[in-house]
Amino acid sequence: MLRVLPIALFLSACVYVVPSPHQGDYPTHQQNVILIPNQHDYPHSTHRRLIRTASGQCLDQSGSNYHGVIAYRCHGKANQRFEFVNSQIKVNGQCLDVGGERQNDGAKVITYRCHGGENQQWFRDGQQIRSSMSGKCLDIGKQGNKLAIYQCDGSRGQQFFY
Repeated sequence: MLRVLPIALFLSACVYVVPSPHQGDYPTHQQNVILIPNQHDYPHSTHRRLIRTASGQCLDQSGSNYHGVIAYRCHGKANQRFEFVNSQIKVNGQCLDVGGERQNDGAKVITYRCHGGENQQWFRDGQQIRSSMSGKCLDIGKQGNKLAIYQCDGSRGQQFFY
């Protein structure tokens, strides 16, 4: 399945020529397949995307400032479209934020106006999303459907797909 991406990403994509399976009596033709690089290759990308949990739900901004982020049925509206920009994860112009700059297991992750503080800095480590401040992982599941940070343990609640 091909996706339409901004022209800057399209120009940096590779083209691989796939030979036709028909040889001999049939005319040979080629089909161009465009390989779209993973967003991991573009850390400053502003492409908004759904962040899916291992259970198939999506991260969802459940309100404005001070509101938590939850796992919810995927519907693709603006409150589920996240963007990774300069180590911040944004949704609706706000950033994922470890509330109160806490570093303990179970610290709630909320959305808050972006200020660039360390409690709003994140990095991806495989399928995990980790806090730059504490090194802990985003986790959905240990507190029901609410997003929090916990020591990384590789559990399904710490696996995210984008």
